[in-house]
Order: sequence, then structure tokens, then C-alpha cells
Amino acid sequence: MLKINLTPEEAALRLKKLQIFSIFSNSEINELISACNFYQYDDKEKIIRQDETSTFLCGIVSGEVDILTTAENGRSVKLGHVLAGDIVGETSLLADLKRTADVVACGQIEAVIILRDKLLSFIHNNPQAGLKIFAFIILSLIHKLKSINREMVLEKEATVTAQDLERLKSYFRPVVEDFISHS
Repeated sequence: MLKINLTPEEAALRLKKLQIFSIFSNSEINELISACNFYQYDDKEKIIRQDETSTFLCGIVSGEVDILTTAENGRSVKLGHVLAGDIVGETSLLADLKRTADVVACGQIEAVIILRDKLLSFIHNNPQAGLKIFAFIILSLIHKLKSINREMVLEKEATVTAQDLERLKSYFRPVVEDFISHS
């Protein structure tokens, strides 16, 4: 992780790349800049660590990240892939909960980190901007939940295939026919 020092103009341009801040006015962006820290992460570097309790929102300014969790057997499971312009870690703004997954850089990325206390202070001073932020976070969480639900359904469907069902029928057909013939 390498901290990037930007001019206010450069920081404003990067913040406008994020969907969450794309509808902010220039004055809202300019006030938000003081709450932001920009970093560069290298390939496979963790931005967020599973099971840690942290209180920051992360915006992916450039590059992409994978969302990974560790299964009970210790195997790494990919939950999702996040592109530039999106955010991760939004639930940390609402509660002090352990992170449920790792967020890992795919190649070199640039991210903005905004600490909860600084963002809440910004929202306190800019309630209209706060409404935009929380509306976006709610929609983002709903979208992610729908995506995870869809993947879970596909995973469950893939567990038993039509071929598996045909094989089961062939195993039990003699038992059923024998039962019918003795009835």
C-alpha cells in the first residue's frame, strides 16, 4: 500500500469517478476531499481483511478487486468481483462488525479510503449529500444481496443435475417394479 498525495483538483476528479459521488455537486466534492485518503495497492494485496473490525469505506478508483472468503475447509472462495467506480466495505459505516471477506487487488489498483468518523462528520455538515450517500449504500447492498442470492440458487441447482436424477431413477426402477409386481 502506497499513499498517493493529490492536489484538490486531482482528488476531485478521482472522487467523481466513483458512482457514489458522481451526482455530488462540486462544492460537496470539495468538502469531501478532506475526509479522503488515496492509496495504490499492488496485485494480490489485501485492502480489507476477513474477520478484522475496521471502520472505513473503500472506493475503487481504478483497477479491479476480488471479494474472497475462507470456507470451513480453509479453501478460498470467490464471492464476487468489483470494478472501478464501485465501493466495498459499506456495512462498516453502519456497524462495528467483523469483515465477512477479504478484498484483494487484481493487478495494481487505486483506491480511496474514507474513515467512518470523517464521513459521518461530512454528512452531519452536508445532510443533502448524506441522503445521497445512504441511498446509494442501500441500493448497493440490495444489488449485492440479489447477486449473492442468484449465485446461491445457481450453486444449489448445479448440485443435482438432470443426469443425476436420471441415474437415481435407474437405480430405483427395479425396486419400484419389484414392489409393484408383489402387490
